[in-house]
Amino acid sequence: MFLKKQIFLLCLLLSGYLFSNAQIEVNHVSLKGFKETGFGAFLNFSVPVSDANYVTLEGGLQYYINEYDEDLGLIPVLAGYRYTLNGSGTGLYVEPNAGYMFGSSSIEEYDANGNPVQDGYDVAHEKVAGPVAGINLGYLFEPGGRIQFNVALRYEHSFGSYATNTIGLRIAHAFTFGRRNDY
Repeated sequence: MFLKKQIFLLCLLLSGYLFSNAQIEVNHVSLKGFKETGFGAFLNFSVPVSDANYVTLEGGLQYYINEYDEDLGLIPVLAGYRYTLNGSGTGLYVEPNAGYMFGSSSIEEYDANGNPVQDGYDVAHEKVAGPVAGINLGYLFEPGGRIQFNVALRYEHSFGSYATNTIGLRIAHAFTFGRRNDY
């Protein structure tokens, strides 16, 4: 029943992203005993703090399923700072970020002896929620109005009781509020 609610939430969030000019990424996740490639969607908002730098806020959804029908759903909520290397607000950039990762999995939890951990009458599932930190390395194209396209490589690590590592390729555009001064 819990998995059906997660799938419903996933569909609801994805449809919301589709109507909000979806931004997509392809990710590879690795955690103990679970390695899989999956897709994600996210919204990235940026506010310029100078001609070349932005404070960013991002929310996303990543979903993975392996050949054993174990699934993993991650919802990172991040704040960051995008610094363009050439000082122009476009071109190569680095964006460290941090926040919290919400998520759940159907991956069974085992004790130190390899026995399944019980949660009442059911087998317990690994907990994947926790603090998260990451970095984006990308290229920010010249803005077309208030939309600025970018392509980035991303690394992210969550520090929950079941730590996850993700690496991804994202094709996106940031919604920018406010205007940079053009000289």
